[in-house]
Amino acid sequence: MAKSLRSKSKLRAKSIKRGKEFQKAVDERQLRLLEKAKENLLNQKIAEAQAKNNTEGDDIQIDNDEEVKVAEATGVKKVSTSGQRDARHHNYKMNKKKNHTKFAKKK
Repeated sequence: MAKSLRSKSKLRAKSIKRGKEFQKAVDERQLRLLEKAKENLLNQKIAEAQAKNNTEGDDIQIDNDEEVKVAEATGVKKVSTSGQRDARHHNYKMNKKKNHTKFAKKK
């Protein structure tokens, strides 16, 4: 009779494979994606800087130090993702929280 996929021995064997055999492929994929994202961001910064300066120069090579200078020159700021969202259910929760604190303070 076959063992269930939820049995301890099967789960243990899968976790060992996940940690040793497949982890290398996952790490390599993440590195590839990271490099591609960095390259795309750099190209985007170059395009923004060129648009502001109205200069042409498609063959510009930028190092990490110059990359920071381009980001400072374009005035790119980090966008905060914390705080209340502008969705109906978030607004409902926020209003309920405010009303609840009003009654709690009266005691």
